[in-house]
Amino acid sequence: MKKIFSILFILVLSIFIMTSCKTVENTVDTGTQDSGEIGQFIGDFIQAFIELDNNGNTFSLDNYKGKVILLNISAMWCSPCRSEASELMEIYNTYKERGLEIVQCIYQDEEGNSSDQSDIQRWVNEFILSFIVLTDPDGSLTDFFSFSGIPFNVIVGRDFVIRYRKEGFDKTEIINKIEELL
Repeated sequence: MKKIFSILFILVLSIFIMTSCKTVENTVDTGTQDSGEIGQFIGDFIQAFIELDNNGNTFSLDNYKGKVILLNISAMWCSPCRSEASELMEIYNTYKERGLEIVQCIYQDEEGNSSDQSDIQRWVNEFILSFIVLTDPDGSLTDFFSFSGIPFNVIVGRDFVIRYRKEGFDKTEIINKIEELL
């Protein structure tokens, strides 16, 4: 009986991972006008948020006004997210001197539970990341953006307006948008 339960658990977990970690095209800035409102879509001002970072410090998005921000939401169990981590570090190293900040939120651990400080520290160490990595223990950040697939990327202009939003990772598209905004 225990063996059957284990097999069923692995099967259900595998199905969950395959369906949750999808790469679905969402929205890309097509030159829409700024709405002037706080929201989650292109043209909206991004809602400021506060979370804990990988150093145990309180992170406030407000501290990055005037920078171009790539906000990435990932999970430790997501293979595409794991592949993207090194790519993000490469992008960060290329553009940080010109005003790019990358903020990555790891919202779930390997088992699909809310990430904690030790999880994100393991993530930072594994991928040798020097940009900010956050937890989202109450789900407030991930719930706010209402996405259906990860990795999920949002690029915010220096004016704090959302200029790009997409499920999945298209490195060329992200670099082009960053270069346009810098």
